Amino acid sequence: MDFHLRRIYLSIAIFLSILWLGMVTWVVWTYQPHIFYFLSPPPIPLSSTSQVSNSHIYISGFNFSIYHTLERDSFADLSKRFKLLESTLRSINQANGRVEPKVGTELIIPSRDGIFHVLRAGQELTDIAKAYGVSLGKILEVNHKNENLGLRPGDILYLPGARYLTDRDVQWMALSSLAENKIFLKPTTGRFADGFGEREDPINGKKRFHAGLDLAPGLGARVVAAQEGKITFADFRAGYGRLIILDHGHDLTTWYAHLDEILVKAGHWVKKGDLIGYVGKSGRTTGPHLHFEVRLHGTPQNPLLYLVP
Repeated sequence: MDFHLRRIYLSIAIFLSILWLGMVTWVVWTYQPHIFYFLSPPPIPLSSTSQVSNSHIYISGFNFSIYHTLERDSFADLSKRFKLLESTLRSINQANGRVEPKVGTELIIPSRDGIFHVLRAGQELTDIAKAYGVSLGKILEVNHKNENLGLRPGDILYLPGARYLTDRDVQWMALSSLAENKIFLKPTTGRFADGFGEREDPINGKKRFHAGLDLAPGLGARVVAAQEGKITFADFRAGYGRLIILDHGHDLTTWYAHLDEILVKAGHWVKKGDLIGYVGKSGRTTGPHLHFEVRLHGTPQNPLLYLVP
C-alpha cells in the first residue's frame, strides 16, 4: 500500500514540477524584454567632452549617460524609467517623429529635462533660434558658443525655454529644409504686396485672415514651382481664379492663385524652378499679382518660414 501511495505522490510531484517549469518558461518567454529591462546595467556615464554617435556634448549644468535599448523599449517607457519627459529624450536623440528606438540603439540620457537640438549641416544658430523662438544670446551663453565658430554637424545644443518641435511642425520642416537643401524658391519676382495673417480686406474693408503672401511683379510675370512635387489641381476655383496646387509630400502643399495662364496639368511632376504659369488677375482680386500659400495638413502656414531669405 505504501509503495502505491509513494508512486502516486511521486507522479503528482513530477506533474507539478513539469507544470511549474512550464509556467516559468512561459513567463520568461513572454516578459523577457521587461525582465532584462529591470536587470540591465544602468546607463554608462559620460564626461562633458565625450562623443556619442558623433554628437559632441559640452553643456554646463548637465550630466549625460548612454543607454543601449532593449527589445520593446519605447520613449514613453524610458521617460518613466529615467524620470524625464518624453520630449527631452526625443529631442536629444533626433527622434522628433513618431518612431521608436530599435534594439541596440545608443541613446543619450541627460540628467534633467530640457529641449535640445542636434545640429545638421546647413543650419546656423540664428536659424535654430528663430525656429524654436529662443534668444540667440541665450543659446550662445548656455552652450558656450561664439556665434557659429566651431560648430560641427552632430553638436547638441541646449535650448532654454524652447518648446518641443515634432517633425510635423512648420519650424522643424524649415530647419530640415536648410539641412536638406530643400528651401522653397520665391515663386515669382517683384515686391511683397501683402503678408500672412490678419489684414483689412482690400475689396470690402473688413478684417479677414490672409492665408498667404501676395507678390506683385506685374501682369504676365513668370511663376515657377517653389519646390519639386506633383500637380494635384490646375484649374479655375472660385475666389482663387486660375489656381495651381502642388503637392510636395508629407501633406505639404503650395498654392499659386490669380494666374493669367496655367502651363501644367493635374498629375504632372515638376521640378524646383520649373515654369508653371504666369501672373494674372483672375478670381477675387483688385489687380494683377500672385497669391502664394503654403499649407501643412491643409492648414495655411507663413510662407516666409519656407522661402529662401
